[in-house]
This record gives sequence, C-alpha cells and structure tokens, in this order.
Amino acid sequence: MKPLCTVRSFAGLVIASGLLLAQPVFATVKLNKLPADTSSSVPSEDPAKKETKKFASLNNSAVKIHPAAVKREMHVVAKENEGAEVDFYVFDLQGTLIQHYKMQPKSHYKLSGLKKGQYVYSVFQGDEETVSGKFEIR
Repeated sequence: MKPLCTVRSFAGLVIASGLLLAQPVFATVKLNKLPADTSSSVPSEDPAKKETKKFASLNNSAVKIHPAAVKREMHVVAKENEGAEVDFYVFDLQGTLIQHYKMQPKSHYKLSGLKKGQYVYSVFQGDEETVSGKFEIR
C-alpha cells in the first residue's frame, strides 16, 4: 500500500496540471454580444463598462451559447422557444455562411472545426430573426 502523503501529492499534482492545461483554453474563447439596433443615435456606453461585458455569457431568450472547456468548440443549447423549431446560422465577418442547424427545443449542438477568428450568429424562428450576436475563437 502507498503512503498517504504520496497519494495526496499525486492527487495535488493531477489537479494542478489539469488547471494549467485548461487555462489556455479558457483564455482562447472570447464572447461578445451584438447590439440589437446599431443605427440608433443613442450615445455609446462607457468603454470601461463594455470591457466587463466582453466575457459575459451569451444567454438569451432563444439559445444558450458557451465555450467548451477543453477543445475549441462552442456549445449551443436551444431553449424552449414555445415548442417551435429554430434555425441557428453561423457566419464569418464577410457574411459567408459557415454552418446552419435546425434545432428542436432543448436540443444541444457542438460547433466544432471553427478556425481562429470572429463569427456572427443568427437565430430565426420561422421567418423572424429572434437573436443575433457575435463570438470569437482565439
């Protein structure tokens, strides 16, 4: 049987190495939310307030988007949406369609295979756009 201090040392080493390996992943995905209406004449927010919102969760009424802990993936979970199917689109900044998914209520999808860069997403329920936003993979 191994001494108790060796087991504790090994457990501490495993936990520390796991945290060190996961740290770059947490720093590689940056989430931003697009404003609902960019054409308004309302003055922009204080830049200090915008900095705190950059890493906010992209939870909204239609979908929940969050980064994967280990890989360069984004998880997309459709919310209830009154029992209706939603269309989830991902575009690059030039407007090229990257991925499209039809999602049932409470379904889950992993966005994988995305290169580093910024992407725009749109969620449609029928012909009406319910949510749009932006996320970045570093």
